[in-house]
Amino acid sequence: MTRAQEILTDYRLIVMEIETLERQSKFLNKYIGGPRPVRSPQLTGMPRGTNDPEAAMLQQVDDDDPLMHIEKLADDLRGMMLEFEAIVNRITDRRLFIIVRNYYALGWTDERIAESMETSRQTVQKVRSDYFNSLA
Repeated sequence: MTRAQEILTDYRLIVMEIETLERQSKFLNKYIGGPRPVRSPQLTGMPRGTNDPEAAMLQQVDDDDPLMHIEKLADDLRGMMLEFEAIVNRITDRRLFIIVRNYYALGWTDERIAESMETSRQTVQKVRSDYFNSLA
């Protein structure tokens, strides 16, 4: 798999994972009040925080919090964005551009793209896979 193919694939997977975590967070907040990070109460009027690395680690929010995981994934996307945009912006065919951007950047399915473009899912899938294979 080429670097361009890896970027497109990884970008889509991260977008889809963020969507999944956002749905999970929304569900949790709606039905059970959502995850609440455990924080120690502020016992004095002094500002919170510390310069001690061990104490700072204790104050960090647990990685099991879906919202914190979303933020980490968003950082991963920001790191890939320049390469992703360079790949997508090389596409001169507008139809292909829309298909690739919607599929990889928004995580849309071929069926949803086809519906928005008023074409068939098979057409979208063929155009997208031909482009992906041309990157090899």
